[in-house]
Amino acid sequence: MEENSHEDTRQSSQAKRENKDKTIPLRVTQQDYIKIKSKATLAGLSVSEYLRKLGTGHPVQARFDKEEKRNLQGIGTNLNQLAAFANKGFFYQKPITEVLDELKRILKK
Repeated sequence: MEENSHEDTRQSSQAKRENKDKTIPLRVTQQDYIKIKSKATLAGLSVSEYLRKLGTGHPVQARFDKEEKRNLQGIGTNLNQLAAFANKGFFYQKPITEVLDELKRILKK
């Protein structure tokens, strides 16, 4: 069975090296773009890779489970509130930027 997974990995890396020389123009609304971008981000993919996987029938799974997603949404809500206060002059930008940088570092793991 390990042999098959090694073969799958090799095929996957070959597919990544394949020259992607065709483009498919796609027009979407701002709301659709935000939804697509959000889902791609949650899956840890670029928008192109996310749409390519969907369009070719490959499964796309979120990088995070439901609990992690809920926690991230809560963090995002809190950051938006902090940003709103900062824009009103209640906070300095530096601490918020440091929090955002730390969050990005954690999410890249």
